[in-house]
Amino acid sequence: MKNIAFFLSASELDEKYTRTSLELVKLSVEAGYGFVYGGTDTGLMKQAADEVEKLNGMIIGISSLEFGDKLRPNIFESHVCASIGERKKMLNEKSNAFVILPGGAGTLDEGADAIEQKKIGAHHKPIIFLNIDGFWDGLITQYSRMYTEGFLREKPDSLFFVHEDPVEILEYIKDTL
Repeated sequence: MKNIAFFLSASELDEKYTRTSLELVKLSVEAGYGFVYGGTDTGLMKQAADEVEKLNGMIIGISSLEFGDKLRPNIFESHVCASIGERKKMLNEKSNAFVILPGGAGTLDEGADAIEQKKIGAHHKPIIFLNIDGFWDGLITQYSRMYTEGFLREKPDSLFFVHEDPVEILEYIKDTL
């Protein structure tokens, strides 16, 4: 079984973000992919894990000691790492693709780390931004500027894919895995 790591918020979000995010999670589980995430039972993380559980999908939770009191119980596989750095390393090891949903600084950190690891050749896995309502537009613009001004050798579209449609994203994942 191939697994998709979802980088997503532990906060409660506006429905405009949750609806589309949960649709992508649902489509990925229905397509037979395992769900890898940060392991907590709060916010969008909880809603996504609830959706996977409803569909009898496989859940792998990878957390760190800082979040030990928020862990989701009774999942297929649960890991608590000693640090955020170890957590990101394990997320990479357990996943065949990365999907970055709208989120905060932690989500951004995980996504940037996956991109950097791909850039230096540590992996060649697909990285996808779910760009609901233009949420990631500023970041995508910044990556483009880093490329055009010589701070980044690779074109951004060689490092990641950006789309707002869960169906298109799932097709991209199927085509690249």
